[in-house]
Amino acid sequence: MNPRLLWLGAMIVLPALAGAPAPSQVTTFDARSYRHVDVRDPAQARRAWDALHLLAALQGLANRDAPRFYVLFAQDFEVDTDQFWLDWLRGEDGWLKDTLPQPVADIDAALTALRPHYTGLVVYDPNVPATACVASTAAGCERLLPVRYDPSPDSLFTRCARTLDLPIGLWLVHPDGSSMFTGSGQIPDSTKPSSGSAKIDAYRWAAARYIETGRCDPRFAAYYMDADWLRRPGNAPADNHTLPNHDYFIARRAFFFDLSPWGDEAPVDDPGQSVGLDRRMLLDLLRAFHDGTRGGITKIGGFPPWPFKYTTHGGAGRHQPVPTEWEFTRLISQFNAYHEADAASHGAMANASFFQHYPLATPYRQPNPIPSRAQWQARGYVTPDGRVVSKLFVGHYVGDYDAPSWLYKAVPAFFRDPARGQVPLGWAFDPNLADRAPQALVYAYRHATTNDFFIAGDSGAGYLNPRALTARPDSGLPSGLAAWEAHCRRAYGDWGMTITGFALDGSAGASTATEFLAYKSFSPDGIGTHFEPQPRLIAGIPTCPEKDLPNGAAEAAALIARRAEARGAGPGFLWARSILKPPRWYAEVSALLRERHPHLAIEVVDPYTFFGLIRLALDPADAGGSPSY
Repeated sequence: MNPRLLWLGAMIVLPALAGAPAPSQVTTFDARSYRHVDVRDPAQARRAWDALHLLAALQGLANRDAPRFYVLFAQDFEVDTDQFWLDWLRGEDGWLKDTLPQPVADIDAALTALRPHYTGLVVYDPNVPATACVASTAAGCERLLPVRYDPSPDSLFTRCARTLDLPIGLWLVHPDGSSMFTGSGQIPDSTKPSSGSAKIDAYRWAAARYIETGRCDPRFAAYYMDADWLRRPGNAPADNHTLPNHDYFIARRAFFFDLSPWGDEAPVDDPGQSVGLDRRMLLDLLRAFHDGTRGGITKIGGFPPWPFKYTTHGGAGRHQPVPTEWEFTRLISQFNAYHEADAASHGAMANASFFQHYPLATPYRQPNPIPSRAQWQARGYVTPDGRVVSKLFVGHYVGDYDAPSWLYKAVPAFFRDPARGQVPLGWAFDPNLADRAPQALVYAYRHATTNDFFIAGDSGAGYLNPRALTARPDSGLPSGLAAWEAHCRRAYGDWGMTITGFALDGSAGASTATEFLAYKSFSPDGIGTHFEPQPRLIAGIPTCPEKDLPNGAAEAAALIARRAEARGAGPGFLWARSILKPPRWYAEVSALLRERHPHLAIEVVDPYTFFGLIRLALDPADAGGSPSY
């Protein structure tokens, strides 16, 4: 396909979703049993996959323009997550206080209750796993429910197509079960020759049907694992297929794909393809999204499926998971795309298509006043003559929340931790997560203590590489900084944020003054950096390199103590990054510092104080303590 010819002005424009009135009733389905299947049993794995794929599509279609269908599935951090949010919305929050849940007993009942919202089935090929992603694309664009071809008497395909007699609107496999995509001859319904790969032919077919015709919305794409999961489901926890995440992207008519970013090896799921074919297909799609938005921003849900494929963990790959993440991010950034990193372990979430209708009251402000220079002096951080005192100042970057799935699950657990409020914390919540988990951000802001502050995570209003917005060897496109700046200014403004906790450059190279200057318009009060060797003022922004803390509290305290001992004269600064830690962990780290290292001059401060003190230390002429917030 020629990505430069895509859309040609035929872009789908969906209605703005600024919140919806509470529905009088909501259909609910309890899918929690599918989290506990024994994936070592192929029959159980297939049954869970088929049910959750169909349910996600049914939810996305039913919730496209109003909240109608709620699924109970996610559980994490010892919290029954979906139940927690439903109870909160019906209780303390009040949005659904007058809404009557209507539980359905099984999938048949759900299909009956929500029959007006879909037109039929799309049947995909178990022998060409990529057709599962094509089926999710078709679901959003043609209002179809995906079912895997399986003529056995007890299969979901048999029940839907034969027992319930639902019409089949699209076949991605021949009705006799033989493959429609074979990797030879011509691509079906096309004069184009086969790529030599059934996987790539399926995506080229889908691109012609949905992208070139403008039926997909180029502002949304979805990078979730295809049905190859069924070949190795035991590589990760049972919910790591992330099928429930499809609902939002089906509602938004996104294009689904599962492709390797590497051009130096054939992927484990398609070992016979020409080396680099997956990557070329990925680049074609990214260019199509870019052109379809006319140089705007594309949201990509999902993450490289590293436990299953494309890495050393996924079998046959020679690249480690983090370099694979970085290569994917480097590539998408060159096309003005960011990803919401629904990564392994905690990546599965349901109901984003439902929550997209939650009525936000933007703009929101930081729950706490930003400390002033006078308060810094009163707390002993600044001398009466305006100098930053000789101590090690520690700021906690509380991450990683560049994925709505992680935010969605962590907030109910961590914001009910009794230790929260004992230590100043910078909760690094990317503001774009409000698209899929808005209620989680609202809950956090409402329940903030005086020591809870909110900043953006990596790398702002979405995870991309800032340097790849201007250095673009793989796309050859002009700079995307202006589009990114406008996108971030809106999102930061909605949530009262002026600090970016981590500008994650990855393998794209270190950001330059050009990128920092663009960040100044929405993140003037601080940026955590990736490659900078020390705190600096760049384009007038106080910056500090992040330092990952060890997982153990004792080890983290020891690292901080070593930094304090090695500080030398004058103030020192440690921007300490940790991942998925509860407030009690930070309280323990501080307690250990007091108990074991009472002689060291260490102060844990909030992120606005942290970066403000860097500004003052590096430029005493600056007023300091006068954040843009």
